[in-house]
Amino acid sequence: MSPTSSYMRLQPRLQRLRTLNLKTTKHFLKASAEPILRAFRIPQAEHAEFPRGKPTVLAWANSLIAHYTSRDDADASDGYRRRMGTLVVKELRWYKGVTGIEHEYVVAIIADPQYACERFIRLDRARDDPGVDVVGFPAAKHQRYGRSSESFSSSQSSLSFYDDDPIDQGNGCVDAMWVLSDLPEKDRLIERSTFRPSHGSPTPTLLDLALVAKVVHENNNYHLWPRQCVWFSTMIVRALQSEFRHHITHRDSSLTFQNWMIEVLEEGIGTFKAKAIYKEQEQVTGDVLLAYRATREEVFLKIEDAAARVTRNRDQDEIIDEAVAQRDEAAAIAAAAAASSVEATARAAEAAARAADAEARAEREARLRREAEERAHDEARKYAMSERELRDLRRRLEELESSSRSRGRRRQ
Repeated sequence: MSPTSSYMRLQPRLQRLRTLNLKTTKHFLKASAEPILRAFRIPQAEHAEFPRGKPTVLAWANSLIAHYTSRDDADASDGYRRRMGTLVVKELRWYKGVTGIEHEYVVAIIADPQYACERFIRLDRARDDPGVDVVGFPAAKHQRYGRSSESFSSSQSSLSFYDDDPIDQGNGCVDAMWVLSDLPEKDRLIERSTFRPSHGSPTPTLLDLALVAKVVHENNNYHLWPRQCVWFSTMIVRALQSEFRHHITHRDSSLTFQNWMIEVLEEGIGTFKAKAIYKEQEQVTGDVLLAYRATREEVFLKIEDAAARVTRNRDQDEIIDEAVAQRDEAAAIAAAAAASSVEATARAAEAAARAADAEARAEREARLRREAEERAHDEARKYAMSERELRDLRRRLEELESSSRSRGRRRQ
């Protein structure tokens, strides 16, 4: 057997093997990509307000703003804006970790009446831990994934976030948020602020929380504690407390004392100088509040503009729909009129055809009558001729009889 014939016999088997390997590879790739793709199959509202993973504060706030200023789908975007006012901050909890350098962070309890539940959002400035998946949101092009966990470690600096996300290159920290399944149990509660609606004093919403975290993230004026977890948590808590009416339902003075009364050594003097940390903190809190109010005003102008555009588009759509309905109605009337005209034309044609047929029948009857009259006239003429011939014949017979009788008498 020649090599060519052997190859021809083996070719179908080789093709089946290639197909099987290709199918196996496709299944393997699909199974491998499924955990990654699953995170992106989240409803748009849920993905924007309470995203999975750990997006940066800036990315989350910008995405939330884009979500509430959406005007692509009129009904859906109006629903987003109606829901915006229902997601209120019930409590703001300020925690201190029990291990390491006593890391601080904030947890907000958000009421979600649409689903009759409470959401727990953690706002944290910390080093990125290998066991934590800090991701950009929305997704950037280049991404690295880490394992998921519920805590940050402040002693490690292995970064696993999107390259485009802002980080502090000096200490490898990132301002992030993520949704907790439960409230922290092991860490110590520094302070708990409860927000309740009252006349003339609204309750902070999820958007307010995101905007405050955004402006705190963008502020870089607190020089005594340069952009670290204590500063980040303090600014968020004090800004929200200053802007909205609240009740402090818990405070651990043993944990908050150091935040207000630290004395620092003034460089180059050699003596302690009680610097007014409280005053500087108060000044920065004022700067944060001004930035928050300006940002909030700008965002709400965008939201109102989006709502107005959606309303205009809906009104225009209604006008267009009404015009289309009127056009369709006019077309239906014209079609009905055309159909009636066609029907009337058909009836007129049918009547004309019947009239023509009747006229043809009348002409045929007249012709037949004329022919009958002509036949009757011919018959009458023939009858008259027969009568004359019969009279002539009778007269001749009478003459013959008379002649015969005359000859007979002469013979006698």
